[in-house]
Amino acid sequence: MGDPIVLPVGVSIAIVAFLLSLLPAGFFLWMWYLRNRTRNVPPTTVAMAFGIGLILVEPAFWLEKKADQIWGIISPATEHYYSGAILPLLSPLDVLLPALATFFIVAPIEEGLRYVAMRFWMSRSKRINQVFDGLLIGVAVGLGFSTLENTLYFHDLLTSQQYDTLVFVFFLRFIISTLAHICFAGLMGALIAQGTFQIFRPNKFFIPAFLIPWFLHGTFDLLLGIGYGLYAICVLIAALFVLISWTMKREFSIIHRQDGAFLENPRAPESPDVAMLKRAMKITDSPWNINAPWLNTNKSARTIYSATHEQE
Repeated sequence: MGDPIVLPVGVSIAIVAFLLSLLPAGFFLWMWYLRNRTRNVPPTTVAMAFGIGLILVEPAFWLEKKADQIWGIISPATEHYYSGAILPLLSPLDVLLPALATFFIVAPIEEGLRYVAMRFWMSRSKRINQVFDGLLIGVAVGLGFSTLENTLYFHDLLTSQQYDTLVFVFFLRFIISTLAHICFAGLMGALIAQGTFQIFRPNKFFIPAFLIPWFLHGTFDLLLGIGYGLYAICVLIAALFVLISWTMKREFSIIHRQDGAFLENPRAPESPDVAMLKRAMKITDSPWNINAPWLNTNKSARTIYSATHEQE
């Protein structure tokens, strides 16, 4: 037998970090998409959205790093405020400078990149036919972004062998960070989809599609940065409640276009059960078998049986 293949330590750590970050992504992907039996968006489209989220991490981190360097050149004395104030808060400056960093650097960069990518994609995609599709695409993009972001955090902790901190950070980012990216990107995706299907005044959805996630993201990061994590979680819970309530909206499941072309009369997707009953009733009411009711019964039974097995 040959010698076993031994991966370099750095590669092994990177693989472990990526697998750890996939756990929360897989859980939320199952909750929002895989367990839904009537999926309008194909898996390839969701996978592509997840991949776009992964790709956006690199330019986002690069722009944030450049902004950090510029901040250090302009005001070296306040550089330590960039990523959050040192508690206790002693002056308004302790809140002002972290607010500038979160609202005018971190939040606009991350949400701006997501906004540009999703708006460009939804305006040209032939797969996104209803508002709920946009919400689902936004969730997938947010999951992709959080997955790679978590991977980088876990990689640093594994490399420095901070295993105790790793356990704490894993659950912290599992619950808080991943949910935050899901909420911000999901709300954005739903609003962009609404604007895409709006013929008149689409900007009443396109503008909030950026401003709402930007404000939520900035507020969330600021509260975490200055040590008010409980209030940050309250902001996150409110956003998550709105996102979940949107998934139950009937009007979000109205089909607005088919194969990229807008429908003249938007309609709700027909469930398989309703389609099966319609087929059975059509056979029962057929004028050809009006004098043979037993034939109608047999045909209806066969129709229901075959339709049921098609769903399985």
